[in-house]
Amino acid sequence: MIDVYDRPIMPRAFFPLMLVFLLAGCSAAPPPDDRSVERIVIAPGVTLRLPAAGQLGDAVEVAQMVTARHGGDSFSFEGRLSVQADHLILATTDGLGRRAMTVHWNEGRLSVEKASWLPGNVPPPANMLADIVLMYWPAEVLSAALDGAAIEEAGGIRRLRRDGAVVVEIYRDADPWNGAVALTNLAWDYHVQVGSTRLTP
Repeated sequence: MIDVYDRPIMPRAFFPLMLVFLLAGCSAAPPPDDRSVERIVIAPGVTLRLPAAGQLGDAVEVAQMVTARHGGDSFSFEGRLSVQADHLILATTDGLGRRAMTVHWNEGRLSVEKASWLPGNVPPPANMLADIVLMYWPAEVLSAALDGAAIEEAGGIRRLRRDGAVVVEIYRDADPWNGAVALTNLAWDYHVQVGSTRLTP
């Protein structure tokens, strides 16, 4: 089954979410949403086939602070990302330390657990996962996984071009797992900056 998401991750949808973070009480998470995912639309006419976790080439455990901007608005949240040879887990928390969402990526299946107090308009987790892959996976892996765009990389800068125009631009520190990565989706007008700290096993 091919499950294609055709909407971008839109940070504006998170602003009511952050209000909910501050006001809502804790409650049990609903059953996980589990689906088969193959390609994600990351810009008009551009899709990404999500690569396996093991294609990262490194086992990683990091704590992250994520800041996103869309227009004049911004929001931040904390996360923990674990990438192993056979799976990826992303767990996000709100400003009070409560678990908001847990995303599992394993063998072509995406499983998502959300707190019941999350609003229904939260951006698709698959798009969040696609941005993570674009920021961190090796360029040669992305080149094989992209359709509709070419990737170029030099001096810590990645660019995805469609018909010569840049649709996604990424700036990476020399060690992105102990530093910062910034992604700008020019096609859908949003910016994400991630600061990571590698955790000792």
